[in-house]
Amino acid sequence: MFIEAILISIIIGLLRGGKLKRFKAINHKTMWILVFGMVIQYILVFLNRVEEIGSISKILLYTKQAQIISYILILIGIVTNFRFKSLCIVLVGFLMNFFAIMTNGWRRPILLEGVKLTNSSGLYEMIEMGKVALYTPIVESTKYPILGDIIIFAEPYPISRIISLGDLIISFGIFALIQEIMLGKSSFMKGYRL
Repeated sequence: MFIEAILISIIIGLLRGGKLKRFKAINHKTMWILVFGMVIQYILVFLNRVEEIGSISKILLYTKQAQIISYILILIGIVTNFRFKSLCIVLVGFLMNFFAIMTNGWRRPILLEGVKLTNSSGLYEMIEMGKVALYTPIVESTKYPILGDIIIFAEPYPISRIISLGDLIISFGIFALIQEIMLGKSSFMKGYRL
């Protein structure tokens, strides 16, 4: 979902007269901390979806620690770049995801029925058997299931997936951040009233 937000925001930013060269003005060192934290999360999601675990199973033993490190990096990246107002939106989304994971044994609650709809039968079986360190199925005892992965993007959407409300808010925040950078501070969400 984040990739789509980035691409759509760049296209809309260019259509609105924004400039890509404005990305040079951001503090790359601290912004890379944020990006690195997000990349760690992407890697965890990818590794947990691999059916033939084999040699990476040892890496997955440290899923909880990797998640904590990624959230710390993301928080540092957001706080050090707080001059961008749109990062407040990203922060809200990450806090929602963090809260969902923290309250459910450091696993992301996921709607198993939704996993079926995204044609991820291998992932469905692995979650059901408890072989995935990142996910836990949403059941009656799940805390705050509304914050879990319950939003389904199935066919005809080009990339089938299931995401959380926090992911959706983060995507909107990333979209707004790119608009803010490309169009300048004065144009933050100009024309996008909530």
